[in-house]
Amino acid sequence: MPSARVSPEERLEHAAEGEEERDAVELASLDGATIIEAATGEPEEAVATPSIAIDAERLADAQIVTTKEETWPERGVDLEVDAARGLRLKNPVLTASGTFGQGIEYAELIDVSRLGAIVNKGTTRNPRPGNPQYRIAETPAGILNSIGLENPGAAEVARVYGPKWAKLRVPVIVNVAGYSVDDYVFVVEALAQTPGVVAFELNISCPNVEGGLLFGQDPALAAEVTRAVRETTDLPVIVKLTPSATDVVAVARAVEEAGADGLTAINTVLGMRIDTAKRRPILGTGSGGLSGPAIRPIAVHITYQVAQAVSIPIIGAGGVTSADDALEFLMAGASAVQVGTATFADPEVPLRVIEGLAAYVREQKLSSIRDVIGAALPNGGRMVPRG
Repeated sequence: MPSARVSPEERLEHAAEGEEERDAVELASLDGATIIEAATGEPEEAVATPSIAIDAERLADAQIVTTKEETWPERGVDLEVDAARGLRLKNPVLTASGTFGQGIEYAELIDVSRLGAIVNKGTTRNPRPGNPQYRIAETPAGILNSIGLENPGAAEVARVYGPKWAKLRVPVIVNVAGYSVDDYVFVVEALAQTPGVVAFELNISCPNVEGGLLFGQDPALAAEVTRAVRETTDLPVIVKLTPSATDVVAVARAVEEAGADGLTAINTVLGMRIDTAKRRPILGTGSGGLSGPAIRPIAVHITYQVAQAVSIPIIGAGGVTSADDALEFLMAGASAVQVGTATFADPEVPLRVIEGLAAYVREQKLSSIRDVIGAALPNGGRMVPRG
């Protein structure tokens, strides 16, 4: 018996079935809300006040690695950069949020004081236990993650890690996440006076629970949260751009106008892996954020585009594993870079990037690393639109 004829309208309606649920899973995977939060537009009470255990005794016993500055291979080379308005760093190499813990963990392995700065793990208003397992999956030239912003909450981060940061001898940039403008403001207020904190990086790849749309996908929403944080603190405000935005340049311009002092380009790219034996996604939330060398060409391209549209500094992020990778970002218009996924395999990669940049400055007989910033842009520099 032939099947009943289906109208185009009925086919569209059928195709849309479950679309909201699929969108919720994708939003939840972007290092932000749980599926329930994204679907209902309300914070999930079950995750509002969990106890995220911190091994305070271990932190107290942590042995911080220190080396003599006169032994540093980069000594004597001018690597200073402006990573944001009002944020001068001794070199352009930072760590990326979510890949370096709270900095204390790696300080037991390498001398973190050699870094330009560290960016801590995403911090939210309330404690969060994170997403269901599995949270990480390997991919060719990268990894997928769906951690879900597991952290002890802003007040506890300030109380426990603040005193430790003060002893690291390296600037700390706090990565801030939230699901409302008030969430971002709360975290900034809670950590603004914390010793060692020199700036805030806003993770706008979080769903706005009032509407479900990622803050970073909408220029108006991105500007709103930027403006609110700008009015809350005198410290530099850096906005981390999401490649999920339809027009990343429009978002960059909007947050600059709203008072951002710098940009990070970019956050992770949405992706998925399927377990072919189980016939289902590997990650607990289905999708996750792709990072590592696989996304570097995307990140360099966006950096190149944004650098020609704004006048504030840009921090390039996405797959940096070597000094040559870092130079790509710098020549594309970034003033600094973040090293992230590479530190999982080798904690010393950020230090080798610093050494490689110093060697490049020496070999090219440059006066400073700043000489290469924007070198690949049209006319060898930024082309900021006027009017």
